[in-house]
Parts: sequence; structure tokens; C-alpha cells
Amino acid sequence: MIPVYICDDELPIRKKLEQIVNSQIFILDSDMGPVRALEDPEELLNLQKQDSVPAIYFLDIDFPGKMSGLQLAQKLRQYDPRGFIVFITAHSDLAFETFRLRLEALDYIVKGDRAAMTGRVQNCLESIVERMKAQRPGQGNYCTVKILDTVRHIPTDSILYLEAVGLRHTLQMHLDNELLEFNSSLDHFAKQLGERFWRCHRSFLVNRSRIRAVHLKEQTVELDNGETCLLSRKAKSEYKG
Repeated sequence: MIPVYICDDELPIRKKLEQIVNSQIFILDSDMGPVRALEDPEELLNLQKQDSVPAIYFLDIDFPGKMSGLQLAQKLRQYDPRGFIVFITAHSDLAFETFRLRLEALDYIVKGDRAAMTGRVQNCLESIVERMKAQRPGQGNYCTVKILDTVRHIPTDSILYLEAVGLRHTLQMHLDNELLEFNSSLDHFAKQLGERFWRCHRSFLVNRSRIRAVHLKEQTVELDNGETCLLSRKAKSEYKG
């Protein structure tokens, strides 16, 4: 199921949008829901950090006295980089600003006429269904990581490798543009990530799809960004290319 969030501080708009989204999901008979309608951006962030991803977001732009819808979308993108964002707004020209912020909004629905809003919501949900169907195998896989009181959902394709460091069950997760550090074990993630990841050393778990080369003589594994991990003698003897 793909969770659906609606965040708007105007009760009439929120209720109208919730009715429209629910009716269109029923018509499409799609694997979407539940639909959660919220007033406060912070409440959405707290829920989203604990929910499955990717998700669908219908976001108001203006929240007086609180973060804007654009700021909310930026925070959501940190945890759900492949989610579907639709802005509900009284402003018809937001394309440049969302492009500048790299928010990749699916659409901009102008508040007002119910029939017009229904048509745009229908188009958005149909587009999402088609995109999910066309998604290449494995692209939608996520890895769940708990860092202090925050739960992160990390696309597995963005993980280069995990490394055990120190003596206190500390792991470092090396991503394309980020390094995460938290307490856990490589055994836990080897089970969670399955065959797509290779335990090439007792301290390293590497993403098979990100391996550029295995240097048997040097006993290292080279990733596609140029970083290297150690290769144990056991893994070397088991390596089949």
C-alpha cells in the first residue's frame, strides 16, 4: 500500500480534498491508502518518518506562522526521495521555485472549483499508478534505519556499503551524498538487505549493484564512486565474478 497524506490548514479544503482523493482511489481500485488528512506540517513529518515509503503528498503552500509547504516538501524529500508531491495552492506559478529547490513536484492544483480539482487529482493518481507499474525491479526497495529517535527510509540503490567501526556495534552507512552513523550490526542488515548485498569482509557489507571491480591480488572491492572496501580471504575464495 502507498500511504497518502493531505496537509492543509483550511478545514473545508482539507475535507473536500480528502473526499476527492478517496473517491478517485476507489474508482481506480489501486493499491493506495490509507488517506490521512492533517492540519499541521509538523504532525505530517512525525507520521511520515515512521510510515512506509514511497508515499503520496498533497500539500498546501501557505501555513501562516509555520513552515511553508515548500519547506515541508524539502524536509519530506530527506526521508522519501521518491515520493509523489502535489501542491494545493492559490498560486498558479510555482514551477520555477519548486524546480530551483529540486522538489520534483508532480502537479500544482489550484484551489477552487471542485470539478477542476477532481480532474487534476484523477490525473495525478493515474500518473502515479502508471509510474509504479513502470518502475524497474528493485528500484522501489528501501532500507529502514533508526538513528536516535528518527526512523529513516533509505533507497537501497543509494547505499554503497555498510562498515562496522570500533568496538561498540557502531555502523557507518555510506550513501551517494551522505554518511550515516548509528548503533546496529552487519548481521542485522545482511538479513534485511538479502542477496543484493555481499559480506565481502567481516567489517564490510557492499551493494553488489555498485561494485565496479574486485581486485583479488590487492584484496579490495572497488565501488562505482572510487571508494574501496576490504576483501577477506574467505570471501575471495568464494568469489565467482
